[in-house]
Amino acid sequence: MGRSTTLKAQIRHDVFRLFGAYVLGVTSLCMLLAIYGIVFYQREEFRHYKALITTRLSSEISNSFRQANDLAESTEVWTGLTDSEGRGTYLLPLLEKVNQNKFHQFELLDYLGRFFIQSGSSASWLLDVPDNIPKTIEDSQTHLDLITIKQSKYLTASVPVTPNFTDSTIGIIWLQLDLNQVMAMLNFPNDLKVNYSLTPFVDSVSDLSKHSEAFKFEWDYAGKNHTLHIQLQQSYLSAFLFVMTGLAVSLLCGGLLLLGLRRWTRLFSERTTHRLGDLVRLAADTVQGVGDGSRIDRTDDEIAKVSNALQNMLRKQRLATQKQAIFSRVFETAAEAILITNKQGLVVDVNAALTDMTGYTKEELINQAAGRLYIQDNKGVDLPIIAESVRKHGAWRGETYFLSKQKTQLPVLLSVSTLLDTDGTSQGHVAVFSDIRAIREAEKKLQDLLHEDLLTGLPNYRKFLEYTQKKVNGDRFAILFIDLDNFKNINDTFGHDQGDEVIRQIAQHLKAILPAGNFLCRRSGDEFIAVLDVDEPIADFQDRLKLMFKPAVFTVHHFDTVQVTATFSAGAALFPDHSESINQLLIYADTALLSAKEAGRNQIQWLNVQMMAATTRKNKIDRKLAAAIREGRIQAHYQPEVDLLTGKVIGVEALARWHDEELGWVSPAEFIPLAEQSGAIDPLTEHMFALVVKDSHAIRAHFPKARIALNSSPQLMCGKRLLTILSHLASEHENGLDGFVLEMTESECTLSPQELVGQLQAIMGLGVRIAIDDFGKSYSSLSRLAGMPIQKLKIDMSFIAGMERLENIKIISGILALAQSLGLEVTAEGVETRFQQDSLIKLGCKQAQGYFFSKPLKLGDLLALPTHLVPETAS
Repeated sequence: MGRSTTLKAQIRHDVFRLFGAYVLGVTSLCMLLAIYGIVFYQREEFRHYKALITTRLSSEISNSFRQANDLAESTEVWTGLTDSEGRGTYLLPLLEKVNQNKFHQFELLDYLGRFFIQSGSSASWLLDVPDNIPKTIEDSQTHLDLITIKQSKYLTASVPVTPNFTDSTIGIIWLQLDLNQVMAMLNFPNDLKVNYSLTPFVDSVSDLSKHSEAFKFEWDYAGKNHTLHIQLQQSYLSAFLFVMTGLAVSLLCGGLLLLGLRRWTRLFSERTTHRLGDLVRLAADTVQGVGDGSRIDRTDDEIAKVSNALQNMLRKQRLATQKQAIFSRVFETAAEAILITNKQGLVVDVNAALTDMTGYTKEELINQAAGRLYIQDNKGVDLPIIAESVRKHGAWRGETYFLSKQKTQLPVLLSVSTLLDTDGTSQGHVAVFSDIRAIREAEKKLQDLLHEDLLTGLPNYRKFLEYTQKKVNGDRFAILFIDLDNFKNINDTFGHDQGDEVIRQIAQHLKAILPAGNFLCRRSGDEFIAVLDVDEPIADFQDRLKLMFKPAVFTVHHFDTVQVTATFSAGAALFPDHSESINQLLIYADTALLSAKEAGRNQIQWLNVQMMAATTRKNKIDRKLAAAIREGRIQAHYQPEVDLLTGKVIGVEALARWHDEELGWVSPAEFIPLAEQSGAIDPLTEHMFALVVKDSHAIRAHFPKARIALNSSPQLMCGKRLLTILSHLASEHENGLDGFVLEMTESECTLSPQELVGQLQAIMGLGVRIAIDDFGKSYSSLSRLAGMPIQKLKIDMSFIAGMERLENIKIISGILALAQSLGLEVTAEGVETRFQQDSLIKLGCKQAQGYFFSKPLKLGDLLALPTHLVPETAS
């Protein structure tokens, strides 16, 4: 019968043939691996056994032969062998002691090989004389022998006893080592057999059922090499039975697997032929275009891939039909205008949004050139530019203008793309554009908001900069910085809401009184900037402008209608007379405004040479200050403080001095405020304090017990910055800051009384005394002064300079009385005449400093002064 050609029969035949080959191969491989494993394992085991036997024998033979040697050289043994009287009394205990080991035993024989004395175990040795004893008698050498007693293998050794007083052997030490007992300690398997021989084992015909290996164990005794040959034998039978059992189990499992495989091949062939039948029917449905393509075969084999591919074809057919209907609907209902052209640039189709936007009907645009919709002037992007971009890149996106049927310009956001077929060939273009007229209007409104002050409706500072940038190339104009005087009082009295209302009224008032054609913007708060064209002689313009700045009345609603009178201060600078830079003009106008406020407010000040020079110097100082601090060009000068009665120098005040090559001497009154404004006050203070502390050693060496005063800005109290600086300095010196005085002004301390007191107490904990500098210069609260932890007051020099007036004498007397009641020291500052010195002494003031005694000096000049100063010797 020929081979069956049915699919079921082919599957079963091929599967069983493959399984048979697999079983045969696996079984053969398992047998080979098992045999190799048995042999390899047996060899490794024998290697382990050899090592154990060698180690064990080495220990026991070494121990037993060492004891035999000790007996052979023992004087007690020599005496016993040569003395027949009383030998048992000391030889028997000696033998019993050395025979306590269960693995070996010693016997003492005479020179003829007879038992010289019977030990506790010698009674059991009823045997013929071993071969090694006659040999030892004959040549006086140690000899070995193997004997078997009661199925136990013994290694015996006859050791001659040759004392140092004779050359002949007077006896023999006979050692018996029980090899079976020694090997029993190793717990070898029961089927492992160990054989011993004094001669090499002769190879016999190998027994395949056993594994046999021989090796020799050697040791040296009394200058002679001894060898014991050992043979190991073990049967393969147990391992072979284990392998055969495993193989039988494997064959049994193979049989069970064969039965399962037979059932599986039947089910698999039936299932596969059924699936192939379904595949044939599905192919027929695909050709006819019926079915929904929703049946998915998830077995993921070749039949499933073909079936799913056919299902996918059905789905794509249905989706293509659905998408065509959807796209047609989207095309018609889209909010964006859509225009489709062919390769010749003629309109193929448009949607309803385009016809609504342009006013054309669909019939008026079909087969017409699409370019009729584009503006052909400089307002929109040229059509050739768009076409070139689409040709190179396949798309163009941007803003342009379209032209409606009524010739109205429409700003649009246009996106043009090339339509490609499956081969990548252009079939035309699709243009999508959105009407952005609403966006343009919103942008214009936003632009206006960006340049408008929300409170007053005036242009803001950004609009001012834009406006002045356009005017810098034009005629002369003036920039006015205008500020409402004492506006803070209005806010504090009537509230910020009414303050905002006043600002709105001020904006309208200024807009009305300024010359026609003015530009007025609000800078911030109550500050305004005006730009005024100057088309007449500057003197006439200034006079006319001065008349406009008069007090104005504004209405405030606070519980009731209140009339508020306000005045203005203004500073003015001219373009291009004073500067051609808008930024520099603003600085100059701000400088003039500051001058107007310092001059009494309610006026307008024009920039002059003195203001420009002061501003220029201030800018240079500000620019150079950081580098001067960093490079250490600000140095410390010291002005002595003396006892008015004795002239003794009791202290010095450290003062910052800065000399610049360009600016000359820069006063602390100039650079300290700038340092406070710019944040450079911290590094400046650290630099000065470190310099003064360094100089203090030389100062105190020349003026013992003189206190050294340091000046600090009140700003440094915020954030505990001053405390941090002083703590760091104190940690670097052995005595901390003992002997230093910290001078601070009583004004500008914005901390609460509790915070201020806490910091001052912490500073005093570093050894620093606290002094109030320029006392009386500004308003002082006596309650605040009484609660501060201070030790000293320094009377402001303005009172000393005016001591000719009685009121100043009264003020100084009051300060001295106050200090005495509070237990404070007092130093008068700025003493420059003998009259002032004498008057202070009469008033009870004990300490002073000033040019009458010495001006501030460099460290070297200070150290050249005497310890007591009088005006005639002062520098």
